[in-house]
Amino acid sequence: MSQSPDPRHLGSSYIMETRIGAGAQGEVWRGRRTDARETLAFKVLRAELVENPDVVERFIKERSTLLRVRSPYVVAIRDVVIEGSTFAIVMDYVNGGDLRDLLRSHGSLPPAQVASLGTRIAQGLSAVHRAGVIHRDIKPANVLLSSRPSRGGDPAETVVVGVAPGGEVPETVVPRLADFGVARICDTFSASHLTGAIGTPLYMAPEILSLQAPTSAADIYSLGIMLYEMTCGTTPFVGEPAQLLSQHARRDAGRPLGVPDPLWELIAAMISKQPDMRPSIEDVAQRLDVMQSALAGLPAAPRLASPPQSTASLVPYDWDALPPAEPAAPPATLPSPAATSATMAFAPDAPTLVGGQQYVPGPGQVPLSPGTAGTAGFAAPAMPDGPGISSPSAPAFYSQPGSQHPQATAGGPQTGARRRWWRRRWVAVAAVVTVLAVVGASATWWYFFSGAEIDNRWAAALPAGNGVREELRYAEVSEPVASADGTTMAFQRDGKKHLVDLTKSTTTPVWSGECFKVRPWVGGSMLCTQTSDESTVIGAAGKTSKVPFSKGSFYIGATPDLGIVSDKGESTDGGPMKAYDASGKEKWTASGQYKGGRVDNGFILTYEIKSRQFQVLSAKNGEVLVSEPGKQPDSDFDEDTRFPGGFNIASGPEAFSRVTSSGATIYKANGSEAATVSGKFSEKHWWAASAPLNVSALKDAYSSLAKASSSTTPVIGPSGTVNVAIDTSACTAKVGSKKLALPEFSQREGCHIRPIGLLSDGQVLVEVGRQSIWDSEPGNLVVAVSPDTGKVGWKTPGAYGGTVPPAKGQSDARLLVAQGASFYFDLVVSRITSK
Repeated sequence: MSQSPDPRHLGSSYIMETRIGAGAQGEVWRGRRTDARETLAFKVLRAELVENPDVVERFIKERSTLLRVRSPYVVAIRDVVIEGSTFAIVMDYVNGGDLRDLLRSHGSLPPAQVASLGTRIAQGLSAVHRAGVIHRDIKPANVLLSSRPSRGGDPAETVVVGVAPGGEVPETVVPRLADFGVARICDTFSASHLTGAIGTPLYMAPEILSLQAPTSAADIYSLGIMLYEMTCGTTPFVGEPAQLLSQHARRDAGRPLGVPDPLWELIAAMISKQPDMRPSIEDVAQRLDVMQSALAGLPAAPRLASPPQSTASLVPYDWDALPPAEPAAPPATLPSPAATSATMAFAPDAPTLVGGQQYVPGPGQVPLSPGTAGTAGFAAPAMPDGPGISSPSAPAFYSQPGSQHPQATAGGPQTGARRRWWRRRWVAVAAVVTVLAVVGASATWWYFFSGAEIDNRWAAALPAGNGVREELRYAEVSEPVASADGTTMAFQRDGKKHLVDLTKSTTTPVWSGECFKVRPWVGGSMLCTQTSDESTVIGAAGKTSKVPFSKGSFYIGATPDLGIVSDKGESTDGGPMKAYDASGKEKWTASGQYKGGRVDNGFILTYEIKSRQFQVLSAKNGEVLVSEPGKQPDSDFDEDTRFPGGFNIASGPEAFSRVTSSGATIYKANGSEAATVSGKFSEKHWWAASAPLNVSALKDAYSSLAKASSSTTPVIGPSGTVNVAIDTSACTAKVGSKKLALPEFSQREGCHIRPIGLLSDGQVLVEVGRQSIWDSEPGNLVVAVSPDTGKVGWKTPGAYGGTVPPAKGQSDARLLVAQGASFYFDLVVSRITSK
């Protein structure tokens, strides 16, 4: 920093002695009153802000509001001064450093300490909110550290020493929230200058970029990101500003290893994409307060250099959604986040249309879909949107530690249905999220990997019927991952990973143990990977063995017959791709420099770094089927793009396709070009298919899509295609002139209609509703409805998870749904029956 300017007077009451900092909003000075010795801090706004008449007006109006904020955990604003062209905020001076410095020196903090500091920060933020102020820039640099107030003294006047780098954090350290008035005053300037938004991208809530005014929920999101960083030393999302903003809106954070369940559940709830799904600040403070003693003695989680793998969000934030009608708040009380959500994607006046689509898990994900193992890492399937669709890209199903992101619970002294909003919101979505996004990085759950026939992994394999009977319930689980052949599933429960055999009549695990990440391997086996990158193969019967590949190899995916990785080579930039069978024998090698990819339907979609080409390879023999030049995808296929390089390998084992600006090219399984379809295709508008598509069917699907309006979803199954038109204003669905008799949902729940495909008996399989925050409302339902009569054939509560193989001795595929109440949910396997 340049030499500090000479001291200067501020009005007749203050003297600013030393400039101690400068930032985007202005300069910070240390000084005092002319008639006192107490040290004060002065925030002098930059000239560009002062020249804006709207800011000047806001500055004057906000003075009384800002001055009445008082809490031991807030850096109090003493005065707001306007003198000529100088506008300044006079504040407490705290010289004990800030939370940013503390995290730099300590990395991650013990859970009890995170809870202790977090409790006080939340209490300070609560005081800010009670004054009707939204901070909008919660971050470690805006949390100053002081010691406890002297006995009998005014907490707002305490000045103390800082925390020694690398030393123990004293219990007497008190966090004090600063800068809560600056964003409030500068808000008008930001709104009239489309050059950016108030806030820091690393911690910014997705709705901050909305045209609607932010609510207190935005601060809760930022605080959740900050608590995440306190637990492991890094924020959940990193990258350039544009990448960060996209991740905040569309990605679910990965769970750091070593973070206790209660703390993780709360953080996950706070960083929900939808503002109304976040707990109130009072709930946050209360739960953290309880955790202080409950988590005492637990060690800090490992300090991470980079965040765990994120996944595509099932309920991403939609910047285009309209705000809900806001109920009047009681006098002198800031409305709860749920009541004031400025841009609720599922608001009653902006029903969410979720058109049908193939789920294409994002890079690195492991969706619960047999035969489709994902790309390196774990993410969820991408989902196209249409009018009212809440996500520009995906309905991820839960993430997992290392990739998981459950939106969890939050407690609170509230009563009735409102008290349990945080427990219900993740019911099905969370569950399915994880489930669906559990197996591979490009599959469509169970329903887009199969042979030429419609096998048990496709939704169309469900038998005809008019009833649903529960057979198995895996209670209180998270992070489900299905095997490549669909016969086994791994999940987390009670701090451990468990492997279960889906074909057995019992829910007893065949194996339990510690793993950082679980990924599908050959057949029904799984890879158990530790933070050290050491991996072990867990067989379908629970027997463990060594992996056949070298340490540091990059996981690509798996099929029922082969597990596929890319060799580390001589650097971390990837190497040749290799496939291994169940015995560990190397079956083929593809020369080149590969680092990531997606495996689905017997195809591998990847990027060859040296030649700078997207490639589709045969998973059976490693043969390159098609190559097209293109820019290397971000994070090795770990973003939300449904079709990297324009390629779609999620339609079945007999054909794949590539979308360009002029249309779609369809290829046979051997890579030869088979057909082209002209048209403009968008990831936001797609079809919904429950059966594999051959060349002819895939061509018909693109043709139907090219002709369909943005509100119409072609729904495909064994018997053909029907077009489902979804009215987002009335929240209804029709096939032709026949209205489907779907369950009705109240305006409080919003509208969610997602066609999944046609069943073998011709019924349309649809997911409707959302996990409700009100006990009197139904939440998610999976419904089979006749397109001819519009009548419901059967329905069951939960979010659609896919289909699973029949139990031993049975012949029919079974339905998997997710039900639950937080990050932990129940996976329910049911049979479709004839009453």
